[in-house]
Amino acid sequence: MSDASPDHPPPSARRSHPLVARLRERDTVLLAVAAVTVLALVARLVALGARPAHWDEARVAYWALYAQEEGHFAYRSIVHGPVIQHVDRWLFEALGPSDFVMRLPVAIVGGLLPLSALLFRDHLRKAETVALSLFLAFNPVLLYYSRFMRSDVLVGAFAFVALGMVVRLLERRRARYLYGAAIFLALAVASKENAVLYVLTWLGAGALVADRALDRPGSDRTGLDRLGAWATTARLYVRRTKTGFETRRRVGVYALHVLGTLAAFALVWLFMFAPRGDGLEGLLTGPAGSGTVGLGEAVSDPAKWGPLLDATVEQFRAEYLSWGGKTGGLTFEDYQARLGGAVRDGLIGTSAPLVCFAIAGFIRERYAVAEGRVLVFFLTYAGAASIVGYPLGLSIGGGWKWNNVHVLLPLSIPAAVGLATIYRWGRDAYREDEPIDVGLTALILAVVVATVVWSGASHVYLNPSHESNDLVQFGQPTDDLDPVVEELRAAAPDENPDVLVYGNASEDASIVDAGQPERTWNVRPVCTDFGNFLPMQWYLAASGANASCAGDPAELRERVEREQPSVVITRVGDDSVPTDWLEDRYDDRGTYSLRYYADATPTIQVYVRD
Repeated sequence: MSDASPDHPPPSARRSHPLVARLRERDTVLLAVAAVTVLALVARLVALGARPAHWDEARVAYWALYAQEEGHFAYRSIVHGPVIQHVDRWLFEALGPSDFVMRLPVAIVGGLLPLSALLFRDHLRKAETVALSLFLAFNPVLLYYSRFMRSDVLVGAFAFVALGMVVRLLERRRARYLYGAAIFLALAVASKENAVLYVLTWLGAGALVADRALDRPGSDRTGLDRLGAWATTARLYVRRTKTGFETRRRVGVYALHVLGTLAAFALVWLFMFAPRGDGLEGLLTGPAGSGTVGLGEAVSDPAKWGPLLDATVEQFRAEYLSWGGKTGGLTFEDYQARLGGAVRDGLIGTSAPLVCFAIAGFIRERYAVAEGRVLVFFLTYAGAASIVGYPLGLSIGGGWKWNNVHVLLPLSIPAAVGLATIYRWGRDAYREDEPIDVGLTALILAVVVATVVWSGASHVYLNPSHESNDLVQFGQPTDDLDPVVEELRAAAPDENPDVLVYGNASEDASIVDAGQPERTWNVRPVCTDFGNFLPMQWYLAASGANASCAGDPAELRERVEREQPSVVITRVGDDSVPTDWLEDRYDDRGTYSLRYYADATPTIQVYVRD
């Protein structure tokens, strides 16, 4: 006997709450990905400025601040692409220079990256699309370097979105995706030089996918047969058009879109790479020479567009195309060490769930289904090529720590397939009332979530600057430099030189440079050694402090007595420092490491005037 009655209709007849009904009508995948993106942004913005600036962050941030204050910019590959420099100089002008502000563009781009999962949804199931957004949001490597002022996340995100636009274009045939691909690819090129490697890995992966499509072992049809069938289909499609005029019109429309795409790419490229102010001349000390035509001058005087284009192309050719030759005599032993570190400490040590699920997703598509998806094969091949290839292009041994970003991005799609397979297994087991399979699924997912949460928390938030963290590179200071920055900001308003940097200029690893050529890079104070003293030059510039140097004990004593600087900075281990004499006149505020372990040189000692 049924339990249904006029007062108690069956469940299928009961009306849902209006809010529930509206949510059901909406795109649940879109809502899920949007929620993941919000959480990704929060994860990247919380305590974003807490970690002291890495050597590489400080170097790029200094030149971005210099461009904002002085108006001079020129592309140099040693500082990498101009995107982050331009965006940061605009933010510095609006919000002021700080560690939080300098990292903000990378954090926002990294936080919005999960939205790119929607570009691939035509080739992914619902659960796979959401799983992809989760990997992009919370993988520890992507999360750590989304909170780091380097361009790896920028070039990776822009290239990944450009690829998604191409995938969407092939499926939807909408011109807007063609323009989107061109713009995002241009942003990738302008973010970092290894954008070229993305294109190369795509071409290589495309060749492997095409070979698999043509060569099917066990089939009666050869690869030439398949090419002939595709050519016949194309000819039939052309013949079905009503008139030759319509065919010509379509060809003309396609040609216009191609030209428009090239124009969009070229405009973004020119805007990013064009010099500003006096260009390279403006980055050097001393009076500028003839200088270079800057973008602002060309905008106000169209006659200068020719010289601007010449200067931009020449600088791009000289710097961008020479980037790949800076690996510095790599030996096979070096390559082994870099590859081992990237795989053992990087991929397995911090991203084991993503890597394992990527392998599982590829195996499923290759061997467990009748027709595996081209997208999964394509990005698995691209990721595998990146694992092997990137250690060859590293300029420093520890560069694999941030270059694993470019390995994990392509592998995130086969990983999403693998994770969604486990989810569907558990869902089907629940529907069929199989408690053992449900329990196994829940256990696997719980272990994965716990692993990702613990790895992310320990690497990104709890221990973001110590050498025990596999993601921390040597140029990261271990000590909190906030007390030093506070003293610098307090000293900046004085009219006298606020900060005096002392180092025995004749010693190795001195923080003061022994001799300066007549014209050199305008790193203020110019008298400091840029390589040994970073990130302090960035903090000096950001605080507005007026800094100068003393290169021997007599000069130090004379300058202190005469100018009474508010802060004196020396190097620990420098025997020429008159420590007792300084301590009679200043408060010793302790020592601070500028690298990621206490014994690294240089380590600075800070004295503050009473």
